[in-house]
Amino acid sequence: MSWNSTYQNHQQVWGDKPSELATFACNYLQGIESSYKDMEILDLGCGYGRDAIYLARNIKCHILGIDNSSEAIEMARKALADDLESRIRFECHDFRQMTDGKFEIIFVSNFYQLLKAEERKALRNIIEKKLKPGGMLFLSTFSTGDPEHFGKGKRIDNEDNSFHDERFLHFCTQEELERDFSFLTIKELIKHEYREPRSNGEVHHHVLWLLLGCKLSQIEDSNGKRD
Repeated sequence: MSWNSTYQNHQQVWGDKPSELATFACNYLQGIESSYKDMEILDLGCGYGRDAIYLARNIKCHILGIDNSSEAIEMARKALADDLESRIRFECHDFRQMTDGKFEIIFVSNFYQLLKAEERKALRNIIEKKLKPGGMLFLSTFSTGDPEHFGKGKRIDNEDNSFHDERFLHFCTQEELERDFSFLTIKELIKHEYREPRSNGEVHHHVLWLLLGCKLSQIEDSNGKRD
């Protein structure tokens, strides 16, 4: 099932409220926004823009949202109120086609789990390249403890904890995330359980990881310090 078809059939499939990661990130960023004149945020896999709009409404920031679904980007642009048009930009393309630019914040909500091993590696490379020194990554992704999807469908050969049911899904362990994001200082890695309402009336039960990682500043890196 393509994502364009998903959005055409279900529109705002997860509703218009913010994701679990957006709430987590907003609470954290509101506590430090006085240190920033205006945060530059990259939202990878932004979908129909619900998190970008929520973040822009609640913190001082400019946001670039990227998604490879043209249907999602069209929905996001239509949902963008006039007062936010100067602060949020949505683009339709693969994250690997990004041009120059660095960001204080990179935000990745429930996108990592949709990527196969080489794609996850490519995303980590983009994060490492695009995150400014001292910048922060906020990422959520399904845990191997997810009761809704883990173990369902066809197990993928040569890819631990990956399955294909309606679509490919990868489930992370704590050890995997700590290893694969070791280029960051991981400040928070929380296993989070929640109920997710869908536009069709279903409620999904999920367990995911909420990760907050920080890229060392140039001074910290040169001194070999890690907080």
